[in-house]
Amino acid sequence: MKGGQAKTTLATNLAARIAKARRDILLIDADVQANVTTIFQRDHVCNLASVLSGQVQHLDFLKLDQHFYMLPSGGPSLVETTTQLSQSRYSDTLLRQLLTPVKHGIVIIDTAPSWNDLSRNVLMYVDYIIIPAVSDYLGFSGCDQVLSYIEKFRNQAMGQCNAEVLGIALTRYNPRTNLSQTIRKGLTERWPMLLFENAIEESVSIQEAPAFQQTIFDYRNGRTRGAQMYDTLCKEIMRRIAKRQKEKRNGASA
Repeated sequence: MKGGQAKTTLATNLAARIAKARRDILLIDADVQANVTTIFQRDHVCNLASVLSGQVQHLDFLKLDQHFYMLPSGGPSLVETTTQLSQSRYSDTLLRQLLTPVKHGIVIIDTAPSWNDLSRNVLMYVDYIIIPAVSDYLGFSGCDQVLSYIEKFRNQAMGQCNAEVLGIALTRYNPRTNLSQTIRKGLTERWPMLLFENAIEESVSIQEAPAFQQTIFDYRNGRTRGAQMYDTLCKEIMRRIAKRQKEKRNGASA
């Protein structure tokens, strides 16, 4: 719900880390600002806007690396397409229907800092939600806001939305300031089961990598402090997903 929380950075680097573990990953840019598309300097006739508007008949993803695929946003075209979603008979489930043929084991979607028809479509498609939060007051209050919106939408969907919040990732954390320490303590007390243990601290390499059209794991061959922090956080995220899936399987068989 707020820009500057490192949503694109987290989505891109998580996707890159999974790809380096030799698992097929699809990264979808669902932001009209097209930040993911800008990072990789790659656009395509098959983008999210053209898929949603029915302009392409077959999904054709850009291949960034051996296991890393991307669907660009379509930029300005996505604005008009998002407006048209409300007029569709499948206003909240169109994305889920259109992405049914996707065979990639994992799909990560970078969303815009807004609440609209596309946001609801994303929630109807995904299994998990990760909320990045910068260690300042607005980042803290933004968590409350987005969690409230998600819960309200899930209730309105009457069991049709299975998306659950996997966790809150603390980004741009500065352990040397009292404010950052206070925000982290507040997040821990407010959402002890959601806050990821590993935070992403302020790092020059994390800021520089996109300027070279690289993920943090490719920038300087991944030999940076930023890469180490994201590696640790990504592993924690994947462990939590594995744990949630195991709990679901055990619950289904009980």
